[in-house]
Amino acid sequence: MRKTAKGVASFIFEKRPAGSSVAKQITLGRCKDWSIEQARAKARQLVVEYSSPDYVSSQALKAANPSFEQAVGLYDELVLSQRAASYRDKTLGTLRRYLVPKFGPLNVSDISRQHVLGIVTPIMQANRNPTAQMIWEAASNVMTFAVRHGYRDDNPLIRVKPEFKKVARERFLSFEEVRAVWLATNALSEIHKAAVRLLMLLPFRKTEFLGSNWGEVQNDWINIPANRTKNTDATSLFISSFAQSQLPSRQNTSDLIFTTDGVVPTRLGSKILNKLRLEASIPHWQIHDFRRTFSTHMHEVNSAHHIIEACLNHRDGTRQGVSGVYNRAKYRDQKQMILQQWSDILEDAVG
Repeated sequence: MRKTAKGVASFIFEKRPAGSSVAKQITLGRCKDWSIEQARAKARQLVVEYSSPDYVSSQALKAANPSFEQAVGLYDELVLSQRAASYRDKTLGTLRRYLVPKFGPLNVSDISRQHVLGIVTPIMQANRNPTAQMIWEAASNVMTFAVRHGYRDDNPLIRVKPEFKKVARERFLSFEEVRAVWLATNALSEIHKAAVRLLMLLPFRKTEFLGSNWGEVQNDWINIPANRTKNTDATSLFISSFAQSQLPSRQNTSDLIFTTDGVVPTRLGSKILNKLRLEASIPHWQIHDFRRTFSTHMHEVNSAHHIIEACLNHRDGTRQGVSGVYNRAKYRDQKQMILQQWSDILEDAVG
């Protein structure tokens, strides 16, 4: 045990590794955090490691490996940069908010299952299971990247995952609820009202759609490029005359359709959602439920399942595997018919 002049006591381990001419001393941990039994157990493990004839060479290899923060940077450069912008931003945001501050300086080969459990367990205990699962999956992706590039031997996070509580994704809005939410948008600014109403009419994913610019609106269609979609498949949806009447006024200072400052796309965050919930007197729903609402109601009146899935930009059976290789159809005429039908239904529902 070593005690500093300020009274901080720590457990110390010291031994000469095999193949080295000098002893190596490391700090195991502070006495207030470690019991003597834990310190001795760690010391016994280190004795075995230091006695290995490969210890010096393995440490040299480990020293050449990147830190966790550096591995995240490489993962972004080589993998995330090829993914949709929304996925990249979400994954990087998770890594930089929850993991890099804790593990950044550590060698990526030293990150263990216990390290990540120390982050996600308190979050699960706070009943924030979706966030905990997102952190776990982001960390696991970096670990898998490290394995593929020879920075570590395995990914300890893929063997047994914590039992994250599943969030039921069954919610869709009845037409009465659709009308209530539509009317509730009158309490919002023009930009936010337009964004919400158009997401009800056009079943885009929220982050993909909010980044739209006026140049992507052409001949009654709005086009989302592949680099902004979740599955990297470009998608286009027909804008009915009723939907066009909901578009916001074009700003002279920006080409973005949905922006409040002319610089960045607007966000439909929790404040907007909670305001709509309050105004509509419907407490439990999400913006993403609009897509499920479209799919559910359209399947009730139209049997063209693969066209409805195409409107949602899903890869159903006709667009996966061998079928997907050969089927390159865009279904523009059929999608226009479906979206016009949905527009008429919604216009009638909201009065």
